[in-house]
Amino acid sequence: MGAALKRIAIVSEDLSYPLDEGFKKASAALALAVAGRGVSVSVFSRRAEGLPIRARRLPANKLLLGSSFGRDLAAARPQAVLYLPEAAATLMSLVRARMLQAQAKGAPVVVLSLQRRDYSGFAKLFLRHLAPALVLVLSRRTQAAARAAGLNAETVPLGVDCRTFRPPGPGEKRDLREKYGIPDSKVILHVGHISPSRNLGLLRRALAPGRHLAVVSSTSTRVHPEVRRELEGAPVSFLDQYIERIEEIYRLADCYVFPTFSDRGAIEIPLSVLEAMATNLPVVTSSFGGLADAFEDRAACERQGLFMAASRDEFIDKLEPAIRLADVATRQLVRDLSWDRVAELVLEKIAGLLPTASGGE
Repeated sequence: MGAALKRIAIVSEDLSYPLDEGFKKASAALALAVAGRGVSVSVFSRRAEGLPIRARRLPANKLLLGSSFGRDLAAARPQAVLYLPEAAATLMSLVRARMLQAQAKGAPVVVLSLQRRDYSGFAKLFLRHLAPALVLVLSRRTQAAARAAGLNAETVPLGVDCRTFRPPGPGEKRDLREKYGIPDSKVILHVGHISPSRNLGLLRRALAPGRHLAVVSSTSTRVHPEVRRELEGAPVSFLDQYIERIEEIYRLADCYVFPTFSDRGAIEIPLSVLEAMATNLPVVTSSFGGLADAFEDRAACERQGLFMAASRDEFIDKLEPAIRLADVATRQLVRDLSWDRVAELVLEKIAGLLPTASGGE
């Protein structure tokens, strides 16, 4: 059993607003939740404009080396460093983690990898020598790959704010559709990247008369014109401006879809899926990343409105019963996935790395 964790440094390359992309949203939410648990948090980032807690500047170089950064990190006296790399736990990310450990005067570095990562035989030659104290991942599959590469890996979930993301009140859905210019039809929603990896063209097969697709784009990533061309002529609205109150978009919808099958298409637990569930929408998603681990009882989940598909054809097959489901209870499935709970689990795993002698500080 480790010591009580009182001081931690959190390092993330990008925490800037708008927080409308999975990596940035998860990193910022976790940093705020850790600070909310009474731990002294020192945040370091290259971009952190608008973050509610103060962030010091990270060096711009690839190795995160810099004299002023080193002094700031040492002055914070962290008992541990939590590093959230933008490109998952790649070989280069683990090199950066090793540089962080040196500048943190030997404090253990924990890497939280938000995206799927496999390792080649070439990479494995180096990973055992670069291994941080702990790698936290979002799925058992990624955990197995990391352990096979010689890394100490554990799984953690991600969270959702069920106070912000809630079901609509009486008349609210109609009012919000008018506010955002969405037709009063059966509205199918997708939030996130407008990129080929999201398979949005697949949804043409589900857009029967009386149905409308609303697609909200992340402003942090490029909109791919081929996706627009795939949906040209379909009943679809593209909302590609930053929406401050994204929770309102979920409340105007009737069903949420996440037809992404590529491992690189999103972080391993897509926050949009959790946000839609907190809004109590029926959800049709691929069996993506950590979702399959977090919601293992498929039959029970489908009765409550969460449908997971292993293929594109199965995805379309499950969309019809999801849209027609009368008693939806997806909100119940995420009621325990608060960011405070996620922060508690992460801090417990980090505290387990600390020597008990430091508990008297």
